[in-house]
Amino acid sequence: MLNESLKKLSELDVFCLIVFKTLYENGHANSTAIELQVSAPKISRCLTLLRTTFNDELFYRRLQGLKPTPLAELLYGPICDFYHAVTHIEQVAFDETESELTPTLNIAVTQGIMRSLAIAISNHAQQEVIGKIRLQSWEANSAESIHNGELDFGIGFDISHTAELEYELLGTLESVYLAAKEQHPIWQNIPDITLEHIAIHPFLYLESKGFNDKIDPLEMYCRNAQIELESVEKVTSREAWFCHLMTMGSLAFLPAVEADECNNIPSLRTEALPREQVALLHGDMLSPKYYLIEKELKNRRYTQERRTLVVELVQGLLKSN
Repeated sequence: MLNESLKKLSELDVFCLIVFKTLYENGHANSTAIELQVSAPKISRCLTLLRTTFNDELFYRRLQGLKPTPLAELLYGPICDFYHAVTHIEQVAFDETESELTPTLNIAVTQGIMRSLAIAISNHAQQEVIGKIRLQSWEANSAESIHNGELDFGIGFDISHTAELEYELLGTLESVYLAAKEQHPIWQNIPDITLEHIAIHPFLYLESKGFNDKIDPLEMYCRNAQIELESVEKVTSREAWFCHLMTMGSLAFLPAVEADECNNIPSLRTEALPREQVALLHGDMLSPKYYLIEKELKNRRYTQERRTLVVELVQGLLKSN
C-alpha cells in the first residue's frame, strides 16, 4: 500500500515534472510555455499542482524571473534523473534515436567567427552528438537572454554584464587580416603594409560588443601615435560590412578564421597584416579575447559532451591563424 507521500506524488503526471525542470532552468513561465509548446495557463495549473503536492512555493518572483526555493534546489537533481529515465523509456518504447531526443542548442556568437563556426559545426564528424545548433549574433542583451534561458550560452567578448553567469576564456587571435576590394590602392604596399598606410584611407569596422563598441583599436593607435585617421565608420552586420568595402573604398580588419571564406567572395581580397603591425595595433591590452559565457553548472540544459565539442571547435578556429 502506498503511503501518504507517495500517493501525493502519484497524482502528479510526467508533464508536471517536465514543467518543474524547464521552469527551474529558464526561470520564466512564458519561456517554459513556448519551449513545451503549451499555453501559459497550463503552465500555471501545473505549477499550482506542484506547489500543492510538495507543500512549498517552489519558485518565487524576482526581477530576473522565478527563483527556486531551497526545496526546489533539492528536488531538481532527482527530477532530472526521472526526466532522463522517461526519455530513455521513450527511446526504447517508440524506437526514438538519441539525436531526436537531443534538444537544439541556442548559442549567441560574435559575428567575427559566426560564419566559420557554422561551417565547422556542419562538417563535424560527430553530428549525432553535437546535434542541431541554432546560432545568432551576440547582442547587447545576449547575457540577459542566457540568464533567462532563452539562450543556452554565448561566445563573445563582453563579460561586463555576466552577474550570476560564468565565463571561461577560450583564446585570442594573434593574426589579423586586412580586407578591401581587389582594385584598392592599398595592395600596392604588399607585403609591407603598415598602420600608417591604412590610416590614409577610409576605415571600417564591424562593431562587437565588449571589444570595439567604445573605440576601435586602430582609432586608439592613431590617437596615441598622433596619426590623423582619414575617416572611420562602423557597421553592425557582415552584409553591411561587405557592401561598404565594395562601394565606399574602405579598408577593414577581420579575423584569420574568416579570411579564407572572404577570399571566396568575388571582388574582395584579404591579406595578412604583418605581425609587427598587429603587435602595434593590439599592444598589451587590445587583442580580442573570446569567452564562453553560460549559466552555472546546475542550471545548464546541455550535456558536458556537447559543450566540450563546441568549445573545441571554437578553440580550433582561434588557433587556425
